[in-house]
Amino acid sequence: MPEAALNLCVELIMTHRMHLHIEVERKGRYGDYTPHSGKGSRISINHNLSPFEFLITFIHELAHHTSFLKYGANHEPHGAEWKAEYKRCMQPFFDLDIFPYDLKSALAKHMQNPKYTQAADLQLLQVLKKYDERKAHILTLSQLSDGTLFSMKSNPMLLRRIKLLRTYVLCENPQTNIRYKVHAMVEVNRVEQI
Repeated sequence: MPEAALNLCVELIMTHRMHLHIEVERKGRYGDYTPHSGKGSRISINHNLSPFEFLITFIHELAHHTSFLKYGANHEPHGAEWKAEYKRCMQPFFDLDIFPYDLKSALAKHMQNPKYTQAADLQLLQVLKKYDERKAHILTLSQLSDGTLFSMKSNPMLLRRIKLLRTYVLCENPQTNIRYKVHAMVEVNRVEQI
């Protein structure tokens, strides 16, 4: 996580008597929260996140904990109560001025109506990518223009980009005409016209 956030995060972990577990990469999530009565609740976060992604995930999961303390199990996991807690938990980090201007701006917009994951916010993901040395040079589907042929790093099937939906892009296999929705931030290889 960013060094400027470390003291506040440690203070929050100690205040809430939380167990922070660093996990191997999980494809379906960045982190999770598990409440435990009496033993201390547990937050787990993937080890392979960039410092800013790690911090945002930590605050996301902390908001699950504070929501649980206030409302018990009787609230939606990403409903109105959690959204209010997420905003409240994020505010001290905004006040510390930890985030670069463009990231703070994208994050502020995201916080107006936070999604269940930052992966559902394309603008936030694109800005976060700039601050991840491992991903900054990677070509994503969001960077291609409509009509471009490509294959995904994880799947060699040839696809053509049709149009951006929200966080997904409508694509078509030019050989079968079958259409797919592909996440806009998937890693791709551009393919020259066939």
